[in-house]
Amino acid sequence: MGKWCAIRLKIKIYYKKNITYSLSSILIKNYFIIAIRNLWRNPFYSSINIFGLAAGIACFLLIMMYIQDERSYDKFNTKSERIFRLIEIIESSKQGEQSSSCPFPTGPTLKRDYPQFVDKVVRFFNEQTPQHTLSVGGRKMNESGLFFVDSTIFQVFDYELLMGDKNKALTQPYSIVLTEKLAKKYFGNQNPMGKSIKYDGVREMKVTGILKEIPAQSHIHFDCLISFSSLKLGNKPDTIQKWVWNPCWTYILLKEGVKPQSLSEVFPNFIQKYYPQFLKTQVSHLLQPLTDIHLHSNYSYEIESNNDERNLWIFFLIGIFILAIACMNFTNLTTARYANRAKEIGIRKVAGAQNNQLIPQFLAESVLLSFISLVIAFAFAELLLPLFNNLSEKQIHVSYMFRPDILLITIVVAIVTGLLSGAYPAFYLSSFEPISVLRGKLSSASRNAYLRKSLVVIQFAISLSLIIATTIVHKQLAYLRSAKLGFDKSQVVMIPVRRSMEKAFVPFLDSMRNSQMLENVTVANDIIGKHHNIHEFNLEGMQPGTWIYYPALIVDEHFIPTLNIELLAGRNFSPEIPSDDTLGAIVNESFVKNMKWGNPQSALGKQLFSASGKERVIGVVKDFHFESLLNPAGPFVLDIPRKENKSFWTQYIMIKIPRKSCHEILKFIKSSWEHYAKEFPFEYFFLEDELHTQYKSQDNLAQLITYFSILAIIIACLGLFALSAYTATLRTKEIGIRKVMGASTRSIVILLGKDFVRLVLLGNLIAYPLTWFLMEHWLQRFAYRIEISGQFFIGPTLLTLILSILTVSFHTIRVGKLNPMQSLRHE
Repeated sequence: MGKWCAIRLKIKIYYKKNITYSLSSILIKNYFIIAIRNLWRNPFYSSINIFGLAAGIACFLLIMMYIQDERSYDKFNTKSERIFRLIEIIESSKQGEQSSSCPFPTGPTLKRDYPQFVDKVVRFFNEQTPQHTLSVGGRKMNESGLFFVDSTIFQVFDYELLMGDKNKALTQPYSIVLTEKLAKKYFGNQNPMGKSIKYDGVREMKVTGILKEIPAQSHIHFDCLISFSSLKLGNKPDTIQKWVWNPCWTYILLKEGVKPQSLSEVFPNFIQKYYPQFLKTQVSHLLQPLTDIHLHSNYSYEIESNNDERNLWIFFLIGIFILAIACMNFTNLTTARYANRAKEIGIRKVAGAQNNQLIPQFLAESVLLSFISLVIAFAFAELLLPLFNNLSEKQIHVSYMFRPDILLITIVVAIVTGLLSGAYPAFYLSSFEPISVLRGKLSSASRNAYLRKSLVVIQFAISLSLIIATTIVHKQLAYLRSAKLGFDKSQVVMIPVRRSMEKAFVPFLDSMRNSQMLENVTVANDIIGKHHNIHEFNLEGMQPGTWIYYPALIVDEHFIPTLNIELLAGRNFSPEIPSDDTLGAIVNESFVKNMKWGNPQSALGKQLFSASGKERVIGVVKDFHFESLLNPAGPFVLDIPRKENKSFWTQYIMIKIPRKSCHEILKFIKSSWEHYAKEFPFEYFFLEDELHTQYKSQDNLAQLITYFSILAIIIACLGLFALSAYTATLRTKEIGIRKVMGASTRSIVILLGKDFVRLVLLGNLIAYPLTWFLMEHWLQRFAYRIEISGQFFIGPTLLTLILSILTVSFHTIRVGKLNPMQSLRHE
């Protein structure tokens, strides 16, 4: 008997479980059908709701993919956690440099002396020349991104060779490895292995490897690599054995299990052992993690321009702001439309529906809407990705969207947004007694009006903040471009040259100076306003053999007049005084102030020992900005090289041309170049354009903020549209009564519209201090900046007011024009 009872009990439980499962399936199916039906019943509002949230999630997705891409730099290297770049810091009397590069012997000597810490060392060196000429047969082209490297490069970095042996490709002198793209450029479809390619018209290089293109997420990119043993520095071959000049980017691969602190601790003894006496108290070294370089490095002589992690935080905040606006808008519009379903709730409760049935239904409907938005957001992001890549200069692939971390974040956002927006009908409306709902007694819903109005206030506060921030960013960038730099950057043509071109560019230079078409011609070892070198000096009062380091340019006697730099005291270099190359130097007024020499006139004749000899100050120029406006102007020296070293220091020919007939003059310069330097393709750029590239990351930031700000204000207006629709619905009977009492449509519009204008104004008041604080923090990174004034707030405020009035007017005018009888019959 007991056995049969047990069997009957199991059968009963089985059928009960299946019946429960079947009822659950029916309920879920019913929820889905009702949700779809409501979507089709209100296609206009449903579309606005879904696409508004989809647009916000799509922007958030794009920004998260951008941040993910920026944080992934150099992580393609499997040994990235053990790779460090060696930094050299030289400090003396608050002068010196923090250099991303080191002297030639530093890396190999560390490897030799401390093999228990150092596994491998690789150096990069580009001869401090922006480009070189490669030629195969009759094909000659200038190429950038060429480096001399140690043969250990492939044992440190995960650069993939498509052809060649990683262990042998760069071991022999005059070996060259080309990227796949460059190999095809010079050799077409032929197999380039073993073939010759001429470097700078003087040396034949043998192709020993073909390299797969370098990943975009690398802080260094190159087109070809040459074995370090091929390196010859003209008439100074012993330079690579000296510990003063520091042009090599040096990377160290630590042995497994070795902590960077272990190697850092030996640096003081290492410096004392090898560095010259005058540097031993001034030099220190740091180990910089490879994966920190792209976002946390702003040292001198960076291989490429890096980004700043602060920019990522700005983008992240923008993404959060836009997502918040979209979610608030979705919540507003969802709750507004659910209020119209109060009668449905009352009827269903009369028919026996319980709260535990209504709550899951409304939550499910809302989550379903948010997931539909999520799917559309992925489609939007994929469509916008090419444009976003173009604006941000990225190569982000669509697969980034489906990375686990990004996918998880977006799904959580969709679920949370759906639950929050469904909470109002699920828990609030379903709590009313049926008789109250059917009689239209929902006046207590006004308790939630504060929440909806608060969301609109926050939306417009965020939108206005983005618009004001955009205005300030654009104004700061315009200031950087138009600021007076202390020299005339306009109409200056820059022609890169290099040491191997001496026989060609010297006669070309003479021909340019003899031309009546040009205003002036000069040379320099770097780009004024962007780059410079640091040189050692021994000043009056300093002990012999001790040095202090100042930024300097190596120029000639035509440099000051070509760039129209103001001379405050003394004279310029003169070709009529041959001793100027060893006895004369020109300093700026900050140098005079730093040395406490009094006025510029008092500085004349002051002693200034340098590598050129026992020099004296022969002139003082007005301060000019020798680097970007991110940094303040400081002490600076202009010097000229010894005659025998002139070609070694010359990196650029600078030609000042008149504004008229610019095209014809450039044709003349090119024809002269091809006459004297036909072995080297002619290339040039304008100094003004090159200086603008220093603010490239700020330009990208400004463009992206502009587009996101436009989208934010559109989504915010959709939120206002939702609230005005909801308010107009609640006040339909009131409007009908007012119309019967003689109120005009105009007075009705003003009555309904003034509340929304107040919300927008309140949002503006919140936005003002928030934006001022954030933008003041951003502007602090610039040594020269604009001041935030009221003019930046007036225009955006008027814009948001006009847009909000236009948005609200759609509903208020429509309701205000209704026949009073229709209004009084409402509900």
